[in-house]
Amino acid sequence: MHTNSKRKNVAFLGAGSIANKVAPMLKQAGFHPYAVGSLSRAKDFALMHGFEKFYENYEGLLQDQNIDLVYINTPHSLHYEHIKMCLENNKNVLCEKSFTLNFKQAKELVELARIKNLLLAEGIWTRYMPYINIIKDFLAKDLIGEIVSIEANLAYNVKHKNRITSLELGGGALLDVGVYTLNFALSFLKSEIKNILATCKKMPSGVDESNGIILEFEQGVFGFLNSSVAMISDRKGVINGTKGYICVDNINNPSLIKVYDKERKLIKECVVPSQINGFEYEFQACFEALEQNKIECDAMNHEEILKMMNLMDRVREKMGVKFIGE
Repeated sequence: MHTNSKRKNVAFLGAGSIANKVAPMLKQAGFHPYAVGSLSRAKDFALMHGFEKFYENYEGLLQDQNIDLVYINTPHSLHYEHIKMCLENNKNVLCEKSFTLNFKQAKELVELARIKNLLLAEGIWTRYMPYINIIKDFLAKDLIGEIVSIEANLAYNVKHKNRITSLELGGGALLDVGVYTLNFALSFLKSEIKNILATCKKMPSGVDESNGIILEFEQGVFGFLNSSVAMISDRKGVINGTKGYICVDNINNPSLIKVYDKERKLIKECVVPSQINGFEYEFQACFEALEQNKIECDAMNHEEILKMMNLMDRVREKMGVKFIGE
């Protein structure tokens, strides 16, 4: 459970495209790029990003006793077995979103982490970013009154990528980009979801290419969400209240938050704090949790992870998207 060193030794399990985006932050943010395990790219990745060691299989990596935190960035369909492997080898884990394919897998892993007393966190970077608390502060100050609805969209044209089109790899818009729209809504709405409407356009493989989701929360508050891997969208998030609304310029990595009043007049504008690349926050949260002997991060605790996986299961059920073996 304890970290072994003052160095904050980070290991990467997987060396895909997201790993290349995350790695440059490590040294700048005070973490040590210690080891990488990859079946095909370990050596090249280690050399490129200054990792001290590389392993050409995951077993070798997980036997290394000097690792403080393993960051998993393999395809969605492999998260369950890779998290399990890490926990069984007594490693603290930060796993890239989507945490697992479904709720059942997530629940089993959270229980295992509790038994083993190991940190288990989900790398949904937006949940750890400072902008969440900036908005919560605006809401607490009653700048827009009661929330009535939240809107969010996120889309990239990436449907040519195998990990996106593949049913085997847990592809589709929901787990890749829709997860951000759901997390945006659930960051500010804490009541129970009493009704879900969801529909999608499917790819030939059976995964969703574009989706539309309406969430109805207990107090009659609505979430209107859509995501796609086949288009370019403005990525905006809007929180609509009885006295005004809050606009976020990009729910996947905000830089600007604007607050408008009853007359739709701009009353507050807030530039989000500058960052290294945005991935530092989730790693900082993990090491803070470890220092406090916690097995979960406050920003995205186990209950929130399970809530999100359960919600995505329910959305997929409405859309008629089933992964292999479900």
